[in-house]
Amino acid sequence: MTNKRDIINTIKLLIYQEVPEILEKISFKDENIFLNPLLFSYFNSKKSGCFDKEILTEMLQGYYLKKEKLNIKHSFNKENIAYIPKVGYFRKGKKKAFMPIEIIKDTSIEIIKYTHPLFANIFESTIKNKIDDNNFILDEQLFNKNIEYLTNAFKYIKVSSEEHFNLIEQSCKKCILFKTNPENTNSFATIKAHGMAFFNVYQKEYDEVFFVDDIAHQTGHIILNTILFERKMYFLIDENENIAVITKIKSEYRSFYILFHALYTYYTTLTCIDNCIDSKCFKERQLHEAKARIGFYLNKVISDVYHFNQFISFHNGIDFVLSDRGIEIYTTMEDKFVKMISKWYHPITKNYDYSNQPYNFTYKEFIKLNPIQK
Repeated sequence: MTNKRDIINTIKLLIYQEVPEILEKISFKDENIFLNPLLFSYFNSKKSGCFDKEILTEMLQGYYLKKEKLNIKHSFNKENIAYIPKVGYFRKGKKKAFMPIEIIKDTSIEIIKYTHPLFANIFESTIKNKIDDNNFILDEQLFNKNIEYLTNAFKYIKVSSEEHFNLIEQSCKKCILFKTNPENTNSFATIKAHGMAFFNVYQKEYDEVFFVDDIAHQTGHIILNTILFERKMYFLIDENENIAVITKIKSEYRSFYILFHALYTYYTTLTCIDNCIDSKCFKERQLHEAKARIGFYLNKVISDVYHFNQFISFHNGIDFVLSDRGIEIYTTMEDKFVKMISKWYHPITKNYDYSNQPYNFTYKEFIKLNPIQK
């Protein structure tokens, strides 16, 4: 994938600057080592000085070519459980792992089962405050309730969107299930833990349809973060320009970069849900929800494309905003939007009533106003 090699080389350099002796113990050619999201968490936490560099050694010792006695001191969470990548989970005072790592069936993607100290700077509220540990759940019960739905959703995407699934596997190395009030945070992907998708399973009704949606959405952010690693190769203006300042659209609060990300995640989400429908992955009720989610996102597409066009008009056209590479990405998204609007919006979803929907699509509210037609 474009720019992945640059990301890997950056991480190699950072490790060399921090603990150069480690590079003699691991395979320099194994890209999965250097795409470990916890490495991004560690190096993005350096300014805060929260973590001893020994935690970096601890997270990499599972990759040693010549096995050594495990040294675990800084990796324990508040429940005294330590996660060591490629090895497993350890209880304090025990030498053997009580649980191995778990790879989602028929993928190369690992699902993390317990929190890690490096997550402390990742779980932030919408106003950038740290979310107290008591305000979110990340436990075995949550895992057991959702792992089948999550596994099936990955399978559906793999079967129906093989080319896109390959991009997901290249960019997303790990994922995690958590539960918190969406007023704290929604599902997310962050450059602070690049390569990891965080799924907020706060609605008890969630099943495969939600996970197809959220996998496509959050991994879409990861894919685009990878592609746009060298932003100036894609943006000709300051991508952090505030849209509202330029367009005077009062309802807008985002930067152009965030808007571009939003459009890309609509593209990935619509691609995956639409292909799952065509491949008959969903049952009748799920099909109703899948179509509803498509309509939900198409409404956002129509609004955000308008904001996008207002912004580029101010700059005298797209050629003054995006490079040829950036235009190519946008054209790909735009083509998908046109097809989805023709296929779904005009014949079906424009007639749906979304007036009772909160920020996150909620099927139990949707069906009150849009019952399944027999």
